[in-house]
Amino acid sequence: MEQWLPGMVLALVLSSALVHALWNVLFAKVSRGPAAVAVANATGFLLWAPIALTRWRITAEAVPFLLFSAVFQAYYLVMLRRAYARAPAHTVYPVARGLGPVLVLAAAVATGARLPPAAVAAVALISAGVWLTATGEVDRRVVTWAVPVAIALAAYPLVASHGLRYAGPATYLWLSLAPITAGSVAASLIRARGFAELRAELRPATVATGVGMIVAGGLTMAALSMVEPSQVPAVAALRETGILFVAPLSWLTTGTFSRNAAGGAVLVFAGVALLALG
Repeated sequence: MEQWLPGMVLALVLSSALVHALWNVLFAKVSRGPAAVAVANATGFLLWAPIALTRWRITAEAVPFLLFSAVFQAYYLVMLRRAYARAPAHTVYPVARGLGPVLVLAAAVATGARLPPAAVAAVALISAGVWLTATGEVDRRVVTWAVPVAIALAAYPLVASHGLRYAGPATYLWLSLAPITAGSVAASLIRARGFAELRAELRPATVATGVGMIVAGGLTMAALSMVEPSQVPAVAALRETGILFVAPLSWLTTGTFSRNAAGGAVLVFAGVALLALG
């Protein structure tokens, strides 16, 4: 049987998910304030500059997609903060991450993409597994605030997959990060009226977080540049497996591991196996 999702794409996205989990666990140990976010963003942006410039490829057709990518990144951050202010983060975040691939799948089907039944089942299994990692009651309030976050999560890979037809993955990632990086640094400077807060966050954990963020993004962009539109839902689902890597990493650092996380891991690995076997 021909493998529906290329092995290289599978490896890239799973690697991205692992790196994503690593930097999230690392970032949990720093302040996570606006200055820390700004330093992490700037670190990744500056680190990626030589790669983007040496592999520069872009045409004018990519500009609208870049603008939409930047808008959805900003929208994601705004919606995530609002969601965390109104619902428990440990519940709303997994629900949003689980809903995202389902929305990508719905959008792909609505636009005429033809997906094999095994791929649909795999996306459903991964999404259900990620959702299962939520702790606490998943009520109407949680879902209400998770949906806007999920929309942003779904929109980004959909938009990027089209934009990557007109730009190289390294170039696209770098340019799409420019507005959010500049905005976070400017906001921190205005808030602190100087560089004091940014200098205070120039610590190894924050810098390492920025490195992890950009590496994870680069791996995902490389994968998206190698797939057809009908395969984007699978990439979006695999991208969310990072939340399951967080569980064993958290167990190693804190000694806690829930039954929900174990059950979610089983469903996620079943979905990944379906995609791997074609």
